[in-house]
Amino acid sequence: MRLKSTYAPKSFSFQQGRLGAAVVQSLETARVRLWVATVLFLFGLLAVFGRLVDLTLLRSGEELSGGARHPAFAAGRADITDRNGTLLATTLVTSSLYANAKKVQNPQEAAKKLVTLFPQLKEETVLARLKSDKSFVWLLRHLTPHQQAQVLELGIPGLDFMRDYRRIYPQGRLASHVLGFTDIDNVGVAGVECFFDERLRIQAEPLRLSLDARLQTIMYDEIQKGIEEFGCLGGSGCLMDLKTGEILAMASFPDFDPNKPTKVDNPNAHFNKVTLGVYEMGSIMKIPNTAMALESGKLSLSSTFDTSQVLKIGRFTPTDYRANHGVINIAEIFVHSSNKGSARIALALGGEHQKAFLKKIGVLDPVTLELPEKGSPIVPKRWREDKVITISYGYGLSLGQLQSLTVIASLVRPWGKINPTLVAKENDAPVHGEMLVSDKTRKSLLHLMRFVVTQGTSRKAQVPGYFIGGKTGTADLLENGRYNKQRVSSAFLGILGEDISSVRYIIVVRLDDPQRLAKTYGFNTAGWNVVPVAGRIMGRVAGVVGLLPREDGKILEPFFQNASFEKK
Repeated sequence: MRLKSTYAPKSFSFQQGRLGAAVVQSLETARVRLWVATVLFLFGLLAVFGRLVDLTLLRSGEELSGGARHPAFAAGRADITDRNGTLLATTLVTSSLYANAKKVQNPQEAAKKLVTLFPQLKEETVLARLKSDKSFVWLLRHLTPHQQAQVLELGIPGLDFMRDYRRIYPQGRLASHVLGFTDIDNVGVAGVECFFDERLRIQAEPLRLSLDARLQTIMYDEIQKGIEEFGCLGGSGCLMDLKTGEILAMASFPDFDPNKPTKVDNPNAHFNKVTLGVYEMGSIMKIPNTAMALESGKLSLSSTFDTSQVLKIGRFTPTDYRANHGVINIAEIFVHSSNKGSARIALALGGEHQKAFLKKIGVLDPVTLELPEKGSPIVPKRWREDKVITISYGYGLSLGQLQSLTVIASLVRPWGKINPTLVAKENDAPVHGEMLVSDKTRKSLLHLMRFVVTQGTSRKAQVPGYFIGGKTGTADLLENGRYNKQRVSSAFLGILGEDISSVRYIIVVRLDDPQRLAKTYGFNTAGWNVVPVAGRIMGRVAGVVGLLPREDGKILEPFFQNASFEKK
């Protein structure tokens, strides 16, 4: 008979439990070790990937540009449009050719093949890069698909392509000085491309400019025609909305194609004459001179001055372009553009008063605009008496065209001082600013500018049915410290609207060194050349923006004649 033991099974059960716990613990330890190893492996992969990105993407820019800190290419850049959505600048995806020089087996042969395919490359430069023993060197940026296929057909080991981006300008030369351009790495270096560089790189939403491509085309075409018609060295112009300060058109000649910014025929092609150039404005300065007189409280439109007497201050003796006008009032001084009368107005008020008024209305300080290319006015260091008289008719003080446009706009608009802008507004609500002159003075200036067009030196700016006013400015060119009376710059500053109560646009146009032609009867002054050019621009602009012509054509003259020439 076999005896059963109750102890042995208990002892076996206990040992079995200990063994199971050990197995479970071993499995848990292994699982933890495996998880840790996996995490470490992933971190290692990330480190390797980061190093590859650093070598291939970030440092490739240094290979091309000598250690530039910005990336070798931008990962996209926002479009630029005009106010109506017309595309002015956009970015295309391209392929760029690079080499891993360590894998190029025959650098000399490879360099010869590449230069044969791309003659713009220099063989010594390509060879030096292929022999550099570097893992990444640029060879050629922005290839077309056909060029990419041609490179592949060469079968050169070590060559490869990288996704790249190229900035293009669909409208070509139109608005080139406003848009500017980017470098090969899509970094803005001029124009709004430079001014808004960070915004264009960070924000995907298109940058909507105030320009109107239709009006820009009108200004571009007409100024270009004017340059050819009158044999000029160049020209420029700018159109502003008086309500909002928006720049609707801006052109400068000579110009360039922003798609090929380095290929220019003229060394001054990149120079924006509207914003960067400063010039003596000639008789356009008689607008602020007259405003100063009317705001002084001492003079009015009917105040008279004798222009028959010789006025000599130092080495300056003002003369009038046409015959002696005798005793005339301020309105007639303006309309007939009398230098002698303007000088006597300034002398009557004094240099301190003149300087303070010009400072108040913004003549002496730089104008603000969303462009890096902006000039500053050239102001006399000493405000002597001879400067007082010459400044009154536009010599001895140099301004940018945009600045002169902005100053006059601030004087004639009913909403006060305005700052120009190249960024489109959300609506056309008028921008209000400090009132620089009284409403009476403002309206008087509008009357005077209108009468210059109907009866004065700017008759060729007339467009039947519209309110067009303005003032010409002809300035002798300064050469080697002396004025050359045979060569001039001619300018016209004009205003446009349906009638005097709804003047909406202001324009400045300038021609450089217009020639004396048979059809101008040997004259090269503004009334014979730049005025008709500006008139054609305003006539076309009026039609595009929808201004309605007055059928009777009687916009202002009778009222002006009765009101402005009233004697004391």
